[in-house]
Amino acid sequence: MIRSLDPRTGEAFGPEFSATTNNEIDGIVGAAASAFSTWSRTSPRKRAFALRAVADALDAQSEALVAIADRETGLGIGRLAGEVGRTTFQIRTFAGALESGDFVDSHLDAAVDGPLPAGHPRFVRTTVGLGPIVVFGASNFPFAFSVLGGDTASALAAGCSVVIKAHSAHPQTSQKVFDIALDALVKSGAPTGIIGLGHGHEFGKVVISDPRISAGSFTGSKSGGRALFDMAQARISPIPFYGELGSINPVVATSSALADPTQFAVAYLDSLLLGNGQFCTNPSILFVPRNEEFLSALENNLSGREAQPFLSPATKELHDRNRAILSSSTQGIIIKAKEAPAKGLYTDAQVHIFQTSQISTLEDLHREYFGPTGIVITYENVESALSIINQLEGALVASIFAHESDEGVKDILSSLTRIAGRITWNSWPTGVAVTTGQHHGGPYPAATSPLHTSVGIHAITRFLRPISFQGFQDELLSSLTYENRSN
Repeated sequence: MIRSLDPRTGEAFGPEFSATTNNEIDGIVGAAASAFSTWSRTSPRKRAFALRAVADALDAQSEALVAIADRETGLGIGRLAGEVGRTTFQIRTFAGALESGDFVDSHLDAAVDGPLPAGHPRFVRTTVGLGPIVVFGASNFPFAFSVLGGDTASALAAGCSVVIKAHSAHPQTSQKVFDIALDALVKSGAPTGIIGLGHGHEFGKVVISDPRISAGSFTGSKSGGRALFDMAQARISPIPFYGELGSINPVVATSSALADPTQFAVAYLDSLLLGNGQFCTNPSILFVPRNEEFLSALENNLSGREAQPFLSPATKELHDRNRAILSSSTQGIIIKAKEAPAKGLYTDAQVHIFQTSQISTLEDLHREYFGPTGIVITYENVESALSIINQLEGALVASIFAHESDEGVKDILSSLTRIAGRITWNSWPTGVAVTTGQHHGGPYPAATSPLHTSVGIHAITRFLRPISFQGFQDELLSSLTYENRSN
């Protein structure tokens, strides 16, 4: 049985959710497969209408949703209200893309008389939805990366049906969002099986192996995502699996960035500890020239920071285990914040900043500390910093704080470009805009596919496949392609 846990108190509350049985899973996936045959041939305009209806319904019940999510996650009313707004914004963004024809326009290659290769018949190249998709909800974003988050919204926009695994850290929030969304979709003309929801650890394993599922999308831990990726590839017919597996997000500052050491220290801590460090874009490793005023400001400001709860017992356990390994292997200074409350899902030793000039092992560099733990590496020159940066694995995002004329900036940029999916200039990595230019992905292990993004309008391409029709005329294709966008 699955039950909500209040991270502030450690107490269970609310209804119990039974793990979805294999028979129930078969029914959910079967309904999704049936719904796909209808939804995939529904015009973009009608899909956009349904997506907007979902966004409106979620906004209308935002207050109730936020209250439940706050009790289940401890993330705070303000943060969660903003996340609902982000969620409905991205749903409407995909609706707008459908209405404007983005990513769904067909491309006509007119016939050319003559023999190959110069001559060729008429081609219409377009895209079609992959099929039913399984989406794994994330723990740290109960709205924006969960039941009706960007993965589900982009898959629906692509013409796919979606089977969703609810995250055990917020089952009530997941169920309520699902109920609201399904009601809005069906009232807008979508088939009843267009989305389905399941609970329990085994649910994901069964669904990802189901031959009716055409792709998977995941936001979470490296170990969990890799296990599902391997299952998706081990199928008789392998399928795409778009896993966002967390990240070590390096931030490199030059001496010019420390003109105001105190301000920089405060900004770093604000980014590092956003959401108790449980963002996939928190600045895990900070490279700075040794500056005593900065280190002092870091200690002074951190000493006044209040502890925040973890999202779940599993998240806390993994963080504490990884931090213990780092503490035993890294030589340096440990800067601590206030003691955490004894009750609730708080780490045993509150916030830790490890300040060192070197890392003992590559494992310490590659290990994600998903929580209130940061590593500050002080360097003597750019070459010494680059010697460490060049050993880092793939990252979702990297940041540079510098002046363009600073020595070594181009070398730093070149090294970070090799490993990161997004690079920010004089801005912290937290805060992922939902926009056309966004790329939220990166080389493995940040993501299982560095070619795709899970945030921004280009996320829809994960669930579309190209198809060419040779020699057909528009009349016959109108029921199969998006030529009839006005219908």
